[in-house]
Amino acid sequence: MRNKMKEIGKRVAVFLTKVPPMLCLPFSAVLMALCLMIPQLGPMQWFCMIPALWYLLGRFQKERIPLRRAYGLGFLYYIVFFLIIWHWFIDLYPMEFAGISKLEAVGLIAICWIGLSLLQASLAALSFPVFAALLRTRPLQRVSILTPFLFASVYTVAEWAQTLTWSGVPWARLALGQSQCGVLFHSVSLFGSYFLTFAIVAVNALAAYAILHLDRARRVALLCAAVFGLNLAAEMIGYFTAPVGQGEGVVVAAVQGNVGSANKWTADNTKQSYAVYEKYTAEAVARGAEIVVFPETFMPYRITENTDLGQYVSALAVTYGVTIRCGGFYYADDNVYNGIFTVYPNGEISDTVYAKRRLVPFGEFVPWRPVIEFLIPPLADMNILSDDLAPGTDSVVVETSAGLAGTLICFDSIYENLTLDAVQNGAEYICLSTNDSWFLDSIGVYMHHRQACLRAVESGRYIVRSADTGISSMIAPDGRSYEVLPPLVEGVSVGTIYPTTHRTLYSYIGNTMVYLLIAAELLLAADGVITLVKARKRKNEA
Repeated sequence: MRNKMKEIGKRVAVFLTKVPPMLCLPFSAVLMALCLMIPQLGPMQWFCMIPALWYLLGRFQKERIPLRRAYGLGFLYYIVFFLIIWHWFIDLYPMEFAGISKLEAVGLIAICWIGLSLLQASLAALSFPVFAALLRTRPLQRVSILTPFLFASVYTVAEWAQTLTWSGVPWARLALGQSQCGVLFHSVSLFGSYFLTFAIVAVNALAAYAILHLDRARRVALLCAAVFGLNLAAEMIGYFTAPVGQGEGVVVAAVQGNVGSANKWTADNTKQSYAVYEKYTAEAVARGAEIVVFPETFMPYRITENTDLGQYVSALAVTYGVTIRCGGFYYADDNVYNGIFTVYPNGEISDTVYAKRRLVPFGEFVPWRPVIEFLIPPLADMNILSDDLAPGTDSVVVETSAGLAGTLICFDSIYENLTLDAVQNGAEYICLSTNDSWFLDSIGVYMHHRQACLRAVESGRYIVRSADTGISSMIAPDGRSYEVLPPLVEGVSVGTIYPTTHRTLYSYIGNTMVYLLIAAELLLAADGVITLVKARKRKNEA
């Protein structure tokens, strides 16, 4: 068996040597990006980085790569990765919702697609020189088998770091590629998505290390199997402990009016939208729904007891005897917020309003506004309003007949800490309202929906997802979507959910694993600094 493994390793090594070295990085980047966009390819994630890591580990261990050169290699990998991930911006053409010419639309799409890819690649590529620097520390020099784990660590921390600023947009976390792989998705309920990222990268890196060190292939293969086995064990525990169908079920509904951003702002379309949402509210109630969820800013106006939109929703709730959770603008403290309101069957509009916490850059606020308005005015004009919206600051839960409801709006769903905040604040289920009409029927719509599936598994909560133009659905704590409405159709998704107070391990520990990885890297960095200082001191004494 050992000889057979060596023979396989030699054949793989021979094959890789025939591939131009610099093609290994973009080749792996393409494969990984495809896995995230087409989740049926998810199993390929466990080996698609081997070519890139065979090249990187081999080169970094043989020679002292300058940090600038390491950054360049990282940029090469990530720019290819992100250009593919964000290619669906092309589907936004002709951007009718922005009210611009077709020529301007081409320019804006290029800026969004290429600009965002460049920005994210520039930041993520910093992980490569970090890896190169830490590889020179004494622990890594003495125990080289730690190298694959070091790379997995810096890759995972780089993925987490995308959540820290508006420019990060953590759209492309590796865990998304496992969403159609059955139980291989469920370790996130124990340790979070970054644990799954670490496991995927570590398995790839160990396989590459084994090819480079055939004399150690057996021991490395055992380590590789151990990492995969640990993840699989966590997956099984997460899968069989997910609170699916437990407790008392409640029938809820998500309305998909199929009224896009370009059609919301005229008087004629307002009347049409009123008719559409009343039609599907009536249908939802006829099918037993107690709670009906409307999309993000289903009508782009203010909701109060004195506004037309507030009176419309209140009358709707009274007429059909149902609780309605709907999106509209919320004004407070001289700021405008993108909010979700709760209207009870007696017509009362709750004072508890959720304000969206992670706003969409260039859609709801303009970063570096004076610079952007001067250099690229059409990009600033993409904003919903003439002024920037203000971000919310609190996780708000609201009492409903189904229990305490947490809330997410659109981009909120790609930031795991926001869902955890709601669960820790007592939410028994989550209402997610979004406007994905900009994405039409592109890959982006489906990736955004799978982000919600990831949140459901992490939090152990049912999610009711209502989207303007799709995808609307119910999502169970095992990540399964049901009663799904595809993009660009109108209708109502009606299904039974099971609110729960069950807590996943991840809802308690959060991203502790990431903090442990950061601590380990800082310890290595400290060791490197101490070693350097001692070396210089000895040199000076000599």
